[in-house]
Amino acid sequence: MNQPVYRASTIRPIAAVPAEPVELFPDSIQTALDRLEKIAKGAKPGEVRPSPENVEWAKKVLLRILPRYYLLGAEIDAFQREIHVNWEHGNKRVTVFLPAPNQVKVYYERSVGDNVEHYRRDGDDPWIISGVLRWMFQ
Repeated sequence: MNQPVYRASTIRPIAAVPAEPVELFPDSIQTALDRLEKIAKGAKPGEVRPSPENVEWAKKVLLRILPRYYLLGAEIDAFQREIHVNWEHGNKRVTVFLPAPNQVKVYYERSVGDNVEHYRRDGDDPWIISGVLRWMFQ
C-alpha cells in the first residue's frame, strides 16, 4: 500500500509567536523620532525652526534608513529651517541636510592622511542615505 513520504512525528508545529523576541520598532528609531519632536516643539519666540511639513519629511527619511541600527549615534539638530543629521565613524563623516520636504542633500567626507576627500549627492530620494552610510561603516 501507499505510505506517506514523511513521518508525522517529523513535522514541527508552526507558531504565530516567534521563539525569540523581535524588535519591530527599534529604540534607535524611537530616539530619532523623539529628537525630531523635540526640535519641532522646542522653538523659542522669534527663533526660525523647521516647518511641521519638514519635520514629517525628516521622519519619513529616517524611517527609510536600513539597517535601522545606522541611526544609533546619529546627531539630529535643526539649523534654522533645515534639519541636519550627522554621523562620524573612524575617518569618515556623513551629514544629511533636509532643507525642505522632498529634498535631500548628502555631504560625506573621508580623511586620508593630511587630505580630505569630499563628496556630495543631492536629490529627492532618501534611499541614497543607506548606501552612503554603508560606505561609512565599511
